[in-house]
Amino acid sequence: MADIKKGVIFSQEQKKLIKEIIKHENFSHNDWTKEEKKEPLEALRVYIRKHYRTEQKAKCAYCKKDVSVRSASNCQVEHIAPKDKYKDYMFHPKNLCVACADCNEIKWNHDIIKPPKSGNIKRYPSSSGAFLLVHPHFDDYTDHIDIFSDRWYVDKTKKGHFTIGLCKLNQRSVDFGYFAPDEVMVLAEDLRDAKAKGSSQLVDLIKERIRKLLDE
Repeated sequence: MADIKKGVIFSQEQKKLIKEIIKHENFSHNDWTKEEKKEPLEALRVYIRKHYRTEQKAKCAYCKKDVSVRSASNCQVEHIAPKDKYKDYMFHPKNLCVACADCNEIKWNHDIIKPPKSGNIKRYPSSSGAFLLVHPHFDDYTDHIDIFSDRWYVDKTKKGHFTIGLCKLNQRSVDFGYFAPDEVMVLAEDLRDAKAKGSSQLVDLIKERIRKLLDE
């Protein structure tokens, strides 16, 4: 089951504001903070942030660490498909979540929608398979990524691998002098193989070994 069960629902007044913005002839991604609509847009962002902070149980969509429960600085409204590339999805409920300041900045405007086989993307994709990263509205994070010692991220799928690399999830620990044992990396490969083969007993054994290594 997807991490986010319910997308944000906008009031009629909020829908009217959004419509006014996106129908403007000079509409761009910069209208997320449009000066002429500063106060109502700020109220809208507060509303979106509050909804997804609650829905995500105050966890970042990408690293699963805590986001701030009061301050906006470490609980940022995140556009999963970047708004400068997909301005039409800027207010789409399934393109919104909250992320920590680090993930939001590191992910930045990288494209995460798979290129269509032909033509252009005409509407927001409605399934997990259309996205390169672990999408909180369509994916269960634990199906794609395991976290050990609250620090090391091990990919279980291509999506997990892409998300870990995109958000530099392991690099942050390395930058602060933490180094995962070499055996962990070998075991991570074994874990992927075991999952692919459906060997649940072997999966449990490998996970237990990884935990012991990281606790040493």
